Amino acid sequence: MTPPAVLDLPPIAPIVKTSGHFGDVVSKRDTSLSLPDGFFGFERILLTANGNLQRLISAYFNKTVSVKILEDVQVPLKEDEDPSVIARFQHEVNFLCNSKIVCNAKSQVLIKDQEVYDLVVEKGVGISPIFRYLDKLPSFELHGLGRTEKTFWREYSLKIPGVDCRFLEVLPSSLFDENWLEKEPEEISWDVEAK
Repeated sequence: MTPPAVLDLPPIAPIVKTSGHFGDVVSKRDTSLSLPDGFFGFERILLTANGNLQRLISAYFNKTVSVKILEDVQVPLKEDEDPSVIARFQHEVNFLCNSKIVCNAKSQVLIKDQEVYDLVVEKGVGISPIFRYLDKLPSFELHGLGRTEKTFWREYSLKIPGVDCRFLEVLPSSLFDENWLEKEPEEISWDVEAK
């Protein structure tokens, strides 16, 4: 299994970086966040979501958003892998609302902590819920974002000590069109080339 090309690139400087806390939510100070032009309000909210995209889409549509797992496998470590990495996992899921794909998400997860590895492999704790299970708020870095003809996407990472996750999420550009959930699904390629 080959990882998506974008997830196999070396990390680039983040566009947006937040520490592992909600300081921007509870601060008495100003908060400011600027993204490149070409995205409108709710797209910018989704592009900067720090691990709560499913909840935000559910709130927007006022409907349940479920996760369909397409791939969830441990993959071999790379020859030049950081020696602290115990295991590498590859995931792909679709977020569904009214049986329509609202997001396709691919991820690479590096585990560097034996306790976390045991939770995932021995106890079956999923990679996405691992942060909540461990009661740790990850740091968030937005590495890239963009548009294709029919999608908008983001590449970001979430990290806590012992776990590094890198994600590529692709959403339909028409997601916020009036009555989108009731319309026939359009043919969309979920593949993007991040820069």
